[in-house]
Amino acid sequence: MMSDKPSPAGHLQTETVYAHPVVASNDADSWWARYSASLSGFTETSRAVLEVDCTYIVDRGIFGMGPPSSHTWLDSRARRGLVMGSVQSGKTASMLGTIALSLDRGVDVVVILAGTRLSLWQQTLDRAQEQLDSGPESAEKRRRRILVPKTPPTSPLPLAMRYQFTPVAVQRAFRSGQPIIVVALKQANHLQALRQSLKTAVFPEIQKLDRPVHMLVLDDEADDGSVLDANVEASQDPIFGNLKQIPRAIVDLWSPPSPIPPNNLFATYVGYTATPQANFLQEGHNPLAPRDFLAALRTPFDRGQLSPRSSTYTEPMGLSHYYTGGETFYHRGSGAGLCSATTANPVDDLADAVRAFLVAAAIRLHRSSSQLGPREAAGKSFGSATAAEAAAPSPQAMLIHPSAQVDDHFTVAEDVLMWAGVASRGEARAQLEAGECYLSQTLLDRLGAEEEKWSIWVDRYRASDRAIHLEFNTPSPRGIPDWQVVKELLRSEVIPGTRVAVINSDPSADDRPEYAPTKNDDGTWRAPLDMSTIFVSGNVMARGLTLEGLLTTLFLRTSANPLSDTQMQMQRWFGYRGEYIELCRVFASEDQLVFFADYHDVDEALRNVITGSMLDTSDVPLPVVLQGEGFLATGKIANLGNKPLHPGRKPFVPIINSGENEDPNTKLVYELFSQGVSGDVTAGGRLRGRILTEPLSLVDAADLIDQLSFDAYRPGLDNWQGKLWSQVEARVNAIQGLPDGYHLYRPAEPQGAPASPVRKDCPYAIPAYFRLWDACVSRRVRGLFVTGRRDALWSKTDLVTKRRERPNFWVGIRYGSGAPVQGKLAELPFAIPVTQKQVDNGGIRGTWGANKPDAGPGEYRGDEYFDYYFRNQPLPPVAAGQEPWRPAGSDGQILFYVNQLPGQSYPAIALGVCVPVGGPDQFAAYVQTARGQGD
Repeated sequence: MMSDKPSPAGHLQTETVYAHPVVASNDADSWWARYSASLSGFTETSRAVLEVDCTYIVDRGIFGMGPPSSHTWLDSRARRGLVMGSVQSGKTASMLGTIALSLDRGVDVVVILAGTRLSLWQQTLDRAQEQLDSGPESAEKRRRRILVPKTPPTSPLPLAMRYQFTPVAVQRAFRSGQPIIVVALKQANHLQALRQSLKTAVFPEIQKLDRPVHMLVLDDEADDGSVLDANVEASQDPIFGNLKQIPRAIVDLWSPPSPIPPNNLFATYVGYTATPQANFLQEGHNPLAPRDFLAALRTPFDRGQLSPRSSTYTEPMGLSHYYTGGETFYHRGSGAGLCSATTANPVDDLADAVRAFLVAAAIRLHRSSSQLGPREAAGKSFGSATAAEAAAPSPQAMLIHPSAQVDDHFTVAEDVLMWAGVASRGEARAQLEAGECYLSQTLLDRLGAEEEKWSIWVDRYRASDRAIHLEFNTPSPRGIPDWQVVKELLRSEVIPGTRVAVINSDPSADDRPEYAPTKNDDGTWRAPLDMSTIFVSGNVMARGLTLEGLLTTLFLRTSANPLSDTQMQMQRWFGYRGEYIELCRVFASEDQLVFFADYHDVDEALRNVITGSMLDTSDVPLPVVLQGEGFLATGKIANLGNKPLHPGRKPFVPIINSGENEDPNTKLVYELFSQGVSGDVTAGGRLRGRILTEPLSLVDAADLIDQLSFDAYRPGLDNWQGKLWSQVEARVNAIQGLPDGYHLYRPAEPQGAPASPVRKDCPYAIPAYFRLWDACVSRRVRGLFVTGRRDALWSKTDLVTKRRERPNFWVGIRYGSGAPVQGKLAELPFAIPVTQKQVDNGGIRGTWGANKPDAGPGEYRGDEYFDYYFRNQPLPPVAAGQEPWRPAGSDGQILFYVNQLPGQSYPAIALGVCVPVGGPDQFAAYVQTARGQGD
């Protein structure tokens, strides 16, 4: 079991996994007990993790302020949070488990918002009835809850009746402590109908009670329809404008504008999604924004720990029970060839992908314990649904995703049928419209003539099988049958038993896959329709619906403006496919595969931050949402900008002390140069300054800059820079822990005065970046890219090379044209003529000063190359109109200026830094204001 040690506040502090889990309630008739008993396919470990994660959401989220009470809850009487899952990872299992535990804790009303499409509504209602509300319909079952709707979503029932409650039944339920459970479609008219029913039949009964009533609203796919964009909303007329209705309609379920809801009604909203980018980026004016709690669900893999949390946990039952997501397809499985780049010939790509699927389907059928293949099973009748299901082979599928356009789906489906031998496009369309789209006999006839094109896939799968075995340390490869065995199965079962189906909103298309047996008119049963199917689909398949046994994907969709959250949802090949992962293939363009890998990396970075925050009850973070130079995090929020982490190629610290009093930074420079050996820097025939003869390491350079002290700038940690660097640090720790007490960002803390407003160009962010770089040369930190290379993920870079290229920093003093400095710096064994850069309100002007990009061998190009002249190194080449970075593997520079204007009492220290390319960077999404600026 999982044992949770409560703190004095009643919150979970540690989580321990024991070998023999027990359910959360000892009552065999509890909601959790019934739900847990209905689960199949869960290992002992995964069942235990599910329980602990659901318990966390209930304890820390839904009951995070204790039981509903006007004394402990906020005046709004509502809590809002978000749970991040992974694409096709089991979010619904967590959602239903959370509901079961909540009902056992006394929640009175549960509303499940089951997506924005009818198919998702039906799928969620089916799951709720089969697992949460399991068992045959009976008087006892009816007495323990009110379930709405009572009729299937496909029934032609008016909305007002679909969500109808009987006041007498509601009154009886509240008095006997039995819950009301609603599964609703997340469309504005459905939500408004539900709100009306709640107002007329439920709220009056709540007002009669002398106790709090707790409503729990769970929003499946919470980034789909439930997000408000502040920029878009601000452009609309508040009365007549096209304002977004779904988020407001959701809030109206517990807080309608009129009449005033009962003052004893308390609500908790929990959004579930695998892609929460827009939820985090939306402005706080959205009442559904997750302000009160966050959680991230864990997935089973061959690494990760149960406590303290990590994004994955070790599943001892092995590969067949692993979640196979981006880590498998784009990292660990790269050597197995799971992803394959398409070519410039779309006809050949389509043919090769279909052959890859059919061969994989034959291999999987060979491994199956089923006595029947898809062709034979489709031709038989069975005495019961159970018999039909038992005899049929496991579903196997291919997905072709051409575009969002419905017409394209039919065109590509026709292409498949015509490649397989259908004579014309018109005949292919007729077959599609009739639903009789099995691959033709012509393809069987061609099999012998094209044998080499088919048999090569047996060799490829055999190589994949071996590579997966080595990568995941399985006991042995699973084995791939010889070509002759595969060929016979292709002829007898797979090719004649495979159909082509279009899944979209067109009336001529299917609306969802069919994996259940169907009843014949004579009372017998036939096997499921989709035992071996090539699906052609677009947006309908991009969210929620699961393709069972998906082996092959041909992803042809392109986008001029790639969006991470949208394309993450399109990756339907993710899921629990470890049982046959060596047979899986994703075909897409090289650029698209790079994007998919990038999306996974920034997704994992976000997950690491949320997972880390679950260990700390003191604060609910607003996670930094990452994107890339070539893609945005989401299209649901307008005017997104990119905020890099890198300080730039030559940041100049913009702050300088006033010089009215002695600058403590002069003592820092004095100690540095009095204790170190230094030499003159001469260039262009003039003495330019002084430089230490030995450079500082990255960490020593960071410590040096952090010692700078500014009279008017002490921002402390409690600001957006502090939160940003804290989240970066959490991602570093997720790979390998930093030493206790070691922090990347170490700003000056306020002393006896309010903290200074933190700056975008905060000088303490430069040493934080240096420490990050140093930490990353031994860690594959997620969500980071290599500067200078848009498509290079840090998690995939060669760390041996990165350690070798880790820069040192040369430290110098640039002389000016003024008089020699007086005071402490005059005690150094060399004179320092002061610079006279202008200062406005504590900010220095001029920074690096003039430079001469076309300077010849006997000239001085500029201060940013100061150290090159001392080291006698060739200067980086300069292309016309460009400012070059220092190349990867070169050193950086820290250059001090001793600045003193006429009439200034004391000299003050200014500082410029030059940073080579090749370090880590991230691109944080932010919402730009009308002037193009963001916080």
